[in-house]
Amino acid sequence: MARPEVEPSTPLAKRLREVRKALGNPERAEFAVGLDISKSTIAFYERGERTPDANVLKQYRDRHGVDLNWLITGDGDMFQSSSPDSGGLPAPIMDFNQPDFVRLPIYDDVHASAGPGSVPVSEQADGVVAFTRRFLANQGARPDHCSVIWARGTSMKPTIPDGALLVVDHSQREVEHGCIYVFNVSDRLLVKRARWRLDGRLELVSDNTEEGYPVETFRAESVDQLRVVGRVVYFGRTP
Repeated sequence: MARPEVEPSTPLAKRLREVRKALGNPERAEFAVGLDISKSTIAFYERGERTPDANVLKQYRDRHGVDLNWLITGDGDMFQSSSPDSGGLPAPIMDFNQPDFVRLPIYDDVHASAGPGSVPVSEQADGVVAFTRRFLANQGARPDHCSVIWARGTSMKPTIPDGALLVVDHSQREVEHGCIYVFNVSDRLLVKRARWRLDGRLELVSDNTEEGYPVETFRAESVDQLRVVGRVVYFGRTP
């Protein structure tokens, strides 16, 4: 289960929390994607431990129609009556329940290790994160077969940093040369780049060439130790 949320400690934090409630109260991880920031950053803002900068406030206005005067001062209405480019029509508010969105389960306790490997400790989804179907399809994914987990470790830097959000398409288990997959190797979840050798062996390769991570090689007779969880179709960097 998701942890209880801490009450806001500042007026601005309280208003930020009220915005999310007014937009259908999506999970923080889901809401953060729509603002191009991380779930933990949203939590800091809504608890009052950090103050969003001008760029973040602009995202609230442009993506959700929030009136910045209300957000900063508390005066007026929460949402703009119209947006500058709308021709006087009401400002758009993102509705994550619309058919154009797919709500992917997110697993806070399941980490695909970009390092020595970690064991999944829970299969209980902690929330959902919303993407448009078109966006995922443009990444080459089948939207209804995706889920979200987190990367831990540094072996895939600079491509995938520690703590990155990973969207994994579980329908793509046919390993293509050069693509990045989540593999289950002896109950370890690894995020690695796949590389086929001319002799038919499969190598799991780390993008971080500076720290000397070993290449794991699988022969045909040992491939049963390896299970393809899915292909990584998208990842989000934390700020």
